[in-house]
Amino acid sequence: MVAVWGGVLAAKTFSAYRHDKQGLAALELVKSDLTPGELTSSGSLHRLEVARAEFAAAQSDLSSPLFAPVTVVPVVGRQFRSVRALSIAAGTVSAVGASFLTEVHGVLDEPHGAGPDRVASLRRLSALSLSAQAQLARIDTGPSQALVGPLAAKHTEFVSQLDTARRRLATAAGVSAVTATILQGPQTYLVMAANNAEMRAGSGAFLEVGVATTGDGSVHLGDLAPSGDMTLPAGAVTVTGDLERNWGWLEPGVDWRNLGLTPQFDVNAPLAARMWTASTGQQVNGVLALDVAGVQQLLEATGPVEAGGQTVSADNVERYLLHDQYAGLTDNSAAAGRQDALGALASAVLRQLQGQSADLRSLGNAVASAVAGRHLMLWSSNSVDQAAWVASGVSGSLTPHSVDVAVINRGGNKLDQYLPVRAAVSTEPAGSGTAVTLTTHLANTTPDGESQFIAGPYPGVPVEYGGYSGLVAANLPAGATDITMTGAGPLSARSGEGPTWLVAAPITIPQGASATVVVRFRLPGAHGSMTVVPSARIPAEQWTFAGETFADTATKNITW
Repeated sequence: MVAVWGGVLAAKTFSAYRHDKQGLAALELVKSDLTPGELTSSGSLHRLEVARAEFAAAQSDLSSPLFAPVTVVPVVGRQFRSVRALSIAAGTVSAVGASFLTEVHGVLDEPHGAGPDRVASLRRLSALSLSAQAQLARIDTGPSQALVGPLAAKHTEFVSQLDTARRRLATAAGVSAVTATILQGPQTYLVMAANNAEMRAGSGAFLEVGVATTGDGSVHLGDLAPSGDMTLPAGAVTVTGDLERNWGWLEPGVDWRNLGLTPQFDVNAPLAARMWTASTGQQVNGVLALDVAGVQQLLEATGPVEAGGQTVSADNVERYLLHDQYAGLTDNSAAAGRQDALGALASAVLRQLQGQSADLRSLGNAVASAVAGRHLMLWSSNSVDQAAWVASGVSGSLTPHSVDVAVINRGGNKLDQYLPVRAAVSTEPAGSGTAVTLTTHLANTTPDGESQFIAGPYPGVPVEYGGYSGLVAANLPAGATDITMTGAGPLSARSGEGPTWLVAAPITIPQGASATVVVRFRLPGAHGSMTVVPSARIPAEQWTFAGETFADTATKNITW
């Protein structure tokens, strides 16, 4: 009898193990791709349903009355109860996820008009997220103490991922609610149009500025003015802290085009808001930055628009905004007062977006891609709204683990489209810490025959046609020490910048030439990680680490 009982337990245990393993595999497929496009497709919903069914089968096996004697055995009983609780918890997560996505799909699939309909949809999405979060908060993960090694590790991993899911749902709820409130209005946002043909740190240069007003679910974008025509008197706006210490010599509070010297949009934006008030007397609720790639991604959702007398689509917008609008123009001084086409195009996209029943899936994918690459950034003067922007990754802020490479254009030209950037990270043990080498290769591929507006020379800049003059800047993790930079000119900055360290130096690269800049530093500990921050460049920077090459189109964690 004991042998038969043991055999049945073994069979049910193996069956439960097999179902749990298949359920976890299905969940892993969902977890491996959390992009809006994947989560709003039928694929993720199907995988969650598969996982739920597998965990239900495992729960049926483990709930057999035959296991009752095992549950009271010291030590062994605790392990069994923990396994059963984790299996039940995983099944609950799958069921909650499937129900949540089904309801979200219902919101996305119903007809949507402009204005109040979109506010209502956002509020429903917020409520759905809060409900799912509350359901996950009630999950019991079972005993966590005195577990055997492998089980303890799995328990810790599951609890950590469950906490992450709860946080993401809370973030989704907060962002949906804040966006609904802003669209409901009335609110006023300063809009800065950034062109990636002339780069700053983590953004293109802000070449046009204006305001957008919201009300009843609609957004009205007023005319954008050339930022070069809105230079403020020295001292009108005070710049302090790290920005003043590192970049004060370039007067970021005077010239709008020098607002992007730090990749910290949560530093640039409030300064921009104060500059706008100093220029116009108008207070704003927040600041929005949108660049060429951001407009391209929105055009994927809206379809082609008419702007500047021509049809612009997602296929030709980059060429048009980075190059064709400047063809035939001479230097900037001769073209003073001209309006960059980016602002007019952004207005046309916004009008089309509000004048049609938008595919919210496509729009969500477009916005998510723009946010991931720092092509769309937001700052709010309201602390609750700003917390939502930070949590969702749209704030453009840095963390103590951030690392990035920026090439800041100082030549007055539009040559960043011809300056591909390749960065390579290598690590090696150094005593109790880690020595890190960040090697950046820059190649000036400017072709012959470009207009002076694109390829220069710009009056007062001592470079020939096609020469790139700028600054190479690197933000490094907060724990970095022994920082050096070689391959560029004398250091113009080596100091703290927000939660990171900054090192920067000037560089000049003639047409057809290349340069290699090497930054070396040490980090504590034999193991660690860094988060690569997108540069927002077009083309994107190419990074290499541990044999893997990736584009910086989204944040990327690298570990060693």
